[in-house]
Amino acid sequence: MQPIVLFDLDGLLIDSEPIWDAAKREVFGPLGLHLTPETQAATRGLRQRDMVAYWFDRATIQADPDDVEQQIVAAVCRRLEGVALKPGAEHAVTTCARASRAMAVVSSSPESVIRAALASTGLDGSFDAVFSAEDDEHGKPHPGAYLRAAAALGASPDECIVIEDSFTGVLAGASARMTVVAVPEAADRRDPRFAIATLVLESLKDLDTSVFGAYVSGGSRVVGSGLHG
Repeated sequence: MQPIVLFDLDGLLIDSEPIWDAAKREVFGPLGLHLTPETQAATRGLRQRDMVAYWFDRATIQADPDDVEQQIVAAVCRRLEGVALKPGAEHAVTTCARASRAMAVVSSSPESVIRAALASTGLDGSFDAVFSAEDDEHGKPHPGAYLRAAAALGASPDECIVIEDSFTGVLAGASARMTVVAVPEAADRRDPRFAIATLVLESLKDLDTSVFGAYVSGGSRVVGSGLHG
């Protein structure tokens, strides 16, 4: 049986991490929290309420967390028009569509951001469903969003392939006991934690769906970092 393919969004399909980083600097800066690329990396892959809570726990910020979260999401939406696809994104979506029985986006971003991003990039007709962890009890790295997506699409976890860029997302997919393909940023590629992924690629351009059959529907599950490309 063909698998279900579950894609992350930010940093994987679209080059939106700089947009999120700029939005956080725009909102947090006037509140006295000045974020650097290094400090921003600590919350990569978290949903916005968890990211905001992370910084409120570590800095003295005189503001309403819910208001800060809404301001950041609004700032991101203003910047999404014309957001670039990550290298190989169209290749990955097209090839996975041929090799799977359904595809979905499973993201930590609010659904409004997911749908705006997909519309802006022309990918809005490519997926059978979108799932946001925004209203789940727990966000990534908790596996809840991935398990909910599998159930909604009528699949068991071992029939699902997760494609992620962040360790937070990879951990969520692995915790759901799904096959996980990691596509980390170059700076993160040698992070030994990505060894929990089934396969690690340098780019979505390297995604070859012929490997899917080796990992799902009872196939042997090879866990390792196997870089391709």
